[in-house]
Amino acid sequence: MNNKRMTFSICSYSAVLSTLMFMTGGSHAQDATVAFNQHIRPLLSNKCFVCHGPDAAKREAGLRLDRRESALATLDSGAQAIVPGDLQASKLWQRIISEDEFTRMPPVEHGEPLSADEKRLLKKWIQQGATYQTHWAFKPPQRPELPTVNFTDWPQNAVDYYVLATLESQGLQPSGEADKQALIRRLAFDLTGLPPTLEDIDAFLADKSPDSYERLVESYLASPAYGENLASVWLDLARYADTNGYQYDTARKHWVWRDWVIHAYNQNKPFNQFTIEQIAGDLLPDATPNQILATGFNRNHGITIEGGVIGEEYRTEYVMDRLITTSSVWMGLTVGCARCHDHKYDPISQQEFYELYAFFNLVPEQGQNGFQPQAQVASPLAEHRLASINSRIITLRDKLKVAKNNLTGLEPWAATLAKQGDIWRVLSAASTTSSGGTTITLQPDHSLLVSGINPQKDIYTFSFRTDQFDLTALRLQCLTHPSLPAGGPGRHGNSNFVLTGIELTATSVTDPSQTRKITFRKARADYNQAGYNVMAALDPNKSTGWAVDGPTRKKPATAIFEAKAAFGYEGGTILTLTLKHEAPFGTHGIGRPRISISSEPAETLSFTGIDATIVDAAKLPTDQRTENQHQLLVDFYQLNFGPAVKIEKEIKRLEQMQSHAFPATMVMKDQPGIRKTHILNRGQYNEPTTEVRLGTPAALPPMTPEQKASRLGLAQWLTSDEHPLTSRVAVNRYWQIFFGNGLVKTAEDFGNQGSTPSHPQLLDYLALEFMNSGWDIKHLHRSIVSSATYRQSSKVGRQKYMQDPENIHLSRGPRMRLTAEQIRDNVLSVSGLLLNTLGGASVYPYQPKGIWLELNNRPGYSRAYPQGTGVQLYRRSLYTFWKRTVPSPMMKTLDAPEREFCTLKRSHTNTPLQSLLLLNGIQFVEAARQMAGKLLKQSFVSDRQRIIHAFRLATGRKPNEDEIELLTAALQQQSATFEQDGDAVNNLLQVGDSAIDLTLDPVRLASWTAFCRILLNLDETITKG
Repeated sequence: MNNKRMTFSICSYSAVLSTLMFMTGGSHAQDATVAFNQHIRPLLSNKCFVCHGPDAAKREAGLRLDRRESALATLDSGAQAIVPGDLQASKLWQRIISEDEFTRMPPVEHGEPLSADEKRLLKKWIQQGATYQTHWAFKPPQRPELPTVNFTDWPQNAVDYYVLATLESQGLQPSGEADKQALIRRLAFDLTGLPPTLEDIDAFLADKSPDSYERLVESYLASPAYGENLASVWLDLARYADTNGYQYDTARKHWVWRDWVIHAYNQNKPFNQFTIEQIAGDLLPDATPNQILATGFNRNHGITIEGGVIGEEYRTEYVMDRLITTSSVWMGLTVGCARCHDHKYDPISQQEFYELYAFFNLVPEQGQNGFQPQAQVASPLAEHRLASINSRIITLRDKLKVAKNNLTGLEPWAATLAKQGDIWRVLSAASTTSSGGTTITLQPDHSLLVSGINPQKDIYTFSFRTDQFDLTALRLQCLTHPSLPAGGPGRHGNSNFVLTGIELTATSVTDPSQTRKITFRKARADYNQAGYNVMAALDPNKSTGWAVDGPTRKKPATAIFEAKAAFGYEGGTILTLTLKHEAPFGTHGIGRPRISISSEPAETLSFTGIDATIVDAAKLPTDQRTENQHQLLVDFYQLNFGPAVKIEKEIKRLEQMQSHAFPATMVMKDQPGIRKTHILNRGQYNEPTTEVRLGTPAALPPMTPEQKASRLGLAQWLTSDEHPLTSRVAVNRYWQIFFGNGLVKTAEDFGNQGSTPSHPQLLDYLALEFMNSGWDIKHLHRSIVSSATYRQSSKVGRQKYMQDPENIHLSRGPRMRLTAEQIRDNVLSVSGLLLNTLGGASVYPYQPKGIWLELNNRPGYSRAYPQGTGVQLYRRSLYTFWKRTVPSPMMKTLDAPEREFCTLKRSHTNTPLQSLLLLNGIQFVEAARQMAGKLLKQSFVSDRQRIIHAFRLATGRKPNEDEIELLTAALQQQSATFEQDGDAVNNLLQVGDSAIDLTLDPVRLASWTAFCRILLNLDETITKG
């Protein structure tokens, strides 16, 4: 699947390579100067710094070897570890060469002794004066002179001069330029994450103009897919996920921030501004909503909702996460190693760690359920759509003014209403009482608003007078109101209620001695909470009752109680209604009841039947209605049936799209003075020691007076011209996207344990060019992909390959497997399934059934995977719902990370499971079927042409004759198999949710589907280069 790669230990690679190069250089090596940064620092870091490095607490014998003044100082014993030029007097050298294992350094328990080559290197360094250098990454980049090269016709831009100079110094030559088919495919994937279309390829092949490649580059840089492709990388760094992590791993809605990232890349937001807005956009003067939204970067960390946790412990972890992520992404340093003690390898003390920690320690958040602060901001990708919606609303409001005066349909509607049988008469309470002393207030719509104290148990008693008799049913509407908690119809904090009992008594107005208790034979409701059906309100059991899922359902609820026998007295009836709330869990009263009665057959009555007063008015001739009755009809007609109703509904729908289309996003916010920062003993949240203030490591340039002690000042410091790391780290990471490895192989570590740059002058040139261009990301990418270095062919012979097996010297073009997202997006694209829309909420493509509940089953919180439907199954992989504890098995198998933490470089594996996924995964089999259907629908003279076309779709190039012969045989073999096995045909074609083209011969479609599965599994299909 992927070309085999030789692997080396990341931490020791540079030291080993430098040592070998130095020691095998013949007589020239004897005269060469040993460079501390290149040859000695990696050696000391690997072998000595654990006990003799920056960590004062673990330092042995008072000896510190990462600083020259300490290494040359007189020790307590009176000896000196290093005496420049004098091996005999240098205690370090004597201990290294000692034959006594108890005297020799490093000690046996700390690993192997120095090799002979390492000893010779160290010996030469001491003899040459033991010169120290500041670590290369902590020195500001210097603009190097453009090197002189022999092969002057090769370079396309400055990048190539630095690469070629290195190649020539190693006796190597660059490879020739890749053919145009390979080049466009490499470029398309690197800049957009998608394959080029055949139309793009053919146009590029036909374009003989000298600037054809440059124009191709510009077209891909301008593509909306460019921002999506880069955002996919940034989400790894930002540890973006759609869930909160930890034990319950519940869902969150943070995708609007993801849209911000896509938009920022597509708009080519300068990287310094990209940095400042994500770290401290909220602190910018007059910060815009989008700048505040950008700070969602540092709210991507996990958040626990588990009960019983110690909030401060988890809040501390959130702050730690922000610091470690920020320092990793922008400085390439393992700052987290100084949480519990001074860093063992790099000049970062524990105090400096907590001085950096203080920048992120002012957010007013909680450890448990720490989802605040939040801001509801529209996606920047939706600005055009929102403007269109607003324009539509303005137009509709103009139409609404006219529609509200249109009463042409009033009388026909009234005539129909007069025949209406579904009638309720709303009652107005004559008196109200509460057993718990709550306040009950009659509202204009005759509902009863309950307020004031909220007792554990409460019984409401209402009395009404009615002249209606032969009553059959009572309707109880439980309405919402702004004064009620949490937006629902109940009085409990979660907005629920539990009606445990209902009683109704009817008393004659003319003869009060005539009274009867009404028996209800049946109750029904438009919503019942599981286990709390409305019928439970009719039994005497106080532990049961009617409830409506107040915590999750914020809507009114209605119940109808049907009488066993008709009730009511001629001459008038006093109805006394009792609503009981006596559940064991208290404060669950109804918040705003409204009572109606009806004499219509109970079984015909609906929950939304019309008020009888309106029907009474409709029955009267127009000239006999009072002014109030006329207005009542007009108001009800306009509100529910008039031409304005449809317009108002559309306006409401559009307004909801404006206000609710974008969920609130977690953002950063400082509350000065909210807490102090202390050094934490052993990094423990509950062991604070010395108080510290905001600050930066002494090994790096200090903050200027203009850079205030705040997150904004920190962001400005990171992007200042004096900072030696930020531009280098960013340039290196972008180089890694295009070449597989950065110029510094350890993109995650620019410290002493990291690799030295393979091309230090090129790294500094690009870092300075990046800053001088105004931190222009597209300019940087344009420079890299336009270089002859990038445009080299990756196809070289064995001898040339072995001269530079890891392509450290860049003697050939990049060749690597596509990322997980690119592999899936590629098959969706070539099959025609890809839904290429920009931005929006996360989606749920195929994955094995039951895996969420199997791996993260938390009663009350877990849910089955809600697989998407229709076109949502075929969105770009960037938008796949990312569950931290159970990430997409498809993405995970192809080396995507869990995103529990910041990932600076993905692992690259080559496993049988990956092949099985690409061959049998639903998404890939379905894509093969759709690709086959497209091939069979197109007009080709022969299957040979169809095979050539299919191969080009998959690989971007034409097959040679040997490949055509092999592929033809494979197709024939598949056809022969399916002609004999109808079940296999059906089974294969049923894979996936997309429609099967029934106009095609099933056997032929299955044969070509199997053939396309082969093409989509070719190494060349899933590899760029």
